[in-house]
Amino acid sequence: MSRRPAAALAALAVVAIAVTTAVPVAPAATQGRSLVLYAKPARAEFVNHNDDRERGILKNPFGSDYLPTPPSANSAKKGARAGDNALFSLKLYSDRNLTRHVGTAIYSCTFNFAREAICDGHFQLRDGAMFAMGPANLGSGNLVLPVIGGTGRYSGAHGQLSSTWSSTKKTVQVIRFRLL
Repeated sequence: MSRRPAAALAALAVVAIAVTTAVPVAPAATQGRSLVLYAKPARAEFVNHNDDRERGILKNPFGSDYLPTPPSANSAKKGARAGDNALFSLKLYSDRNLTRHVGTAIYSCTFNFAREAICDGHFQLRDGAMFAMGPANLGSGNLVLPVIGGTGRYSGAHGQLSSTWSSTKKTVQVIRFRLL
């Protein structure tokens, strides 16, 4: 993985924080319950695949008639481009003061166009894990993903997670799991 300059990483970390903060949530095994967790970012990594794009233009297996970049692509703007990856790790807490550590989370997002990405989230808690995956608009500061499964106490979990900025601590995300 390559690291971006500090300013770019800081800007990405802001997006990552918005994507990854959690709020304590109710047990997934119980239908119609919710769980709220508070998340504090531990690390953010960014993989820029610019060199891959250049190789793709020169060694295109489909010949010289490759498709042009779509007009909605962010190719002329700063920031992530289609195919770039962002990896975020978080520490999860059950209280807003961040004193009761209950687990960790990892988000892996692959950007497509216009600050949109496909994100995969893994939430490891003391009594099991939950998984979420889906499209996300990383420019909004809020994240909504479907919960697609789990292990242990959260086996068979499904529903939705939403992540928003804490109103009291700007570096903390509140993650709400609404399980069906």
